[in-house]
Amino acid sequence: MASDTMDKGSLRQELLRQRKQIPSAQKIAIDCAITQKVLQSESYQRSKTLFVYCSIADEIDTHTIIADALARGKRVCLPKCLPGHVMQPRVITSEGDLSEQTFGIPEPGAHCAAVSPDEIDLCIVPALACDKTGARLGYGGGFYDRFLPQTSAYCMVLCAQARLLERLPVEPHDIRCGCIITEQEVVLVHEG
Repeated sequence: MASDTMDKGSLRQELLRQRKQIPSAQKIAIDCAITQKVLQSESYQRSKTLFVYCSIADEIDTHTIIADALARGKRVCLPKCLPGHVMQPRVITSEGDLSEQTFGIPEPGAHCAAVSPDEIDLCIVPALACDKTGARLGYGGGFYDRFLPQTSAYCMVLCAQARLLERLPVEPHDIRCGCIITEQEVVLVHEG
């Protein structure tokens, strides 16, 4: 796939189609391998306040990571979507705190306290695809591109190896992540 010559919309549609075709057993194996790499990473083990997405459908699963972080006593924040395409990190104490939904994604309820982005030390970010420069292709809402500049947290993006592409189309507002975790490798991105 010539990802550097496709526009983001066309590439997004093609990757969504491909992702849906992954057999269930293969997806489970990919999710498990990525989860183990996250849990074993120094960045995760050192983190005290974690910002992580709640995976749905075909996304790389994060439920085991959330459960592990809660069991270890980490402060776990998930995004609450607010008007204006803004994400606000809110603390949960269990997945039972997730109730409200924007875009069909479970979110922390109104009772969950907001956390300042500068208190977060690790962000686990979703992606439909990545390239080895840390560029990511999301779902087109720009939520993470607006949120990530507010925090100095280490950013780790979860991506299946099949969707770690040579090059993605990148725009000036796109935010790169410092680490990409696939089921096969951990790619540390060095800027400059």
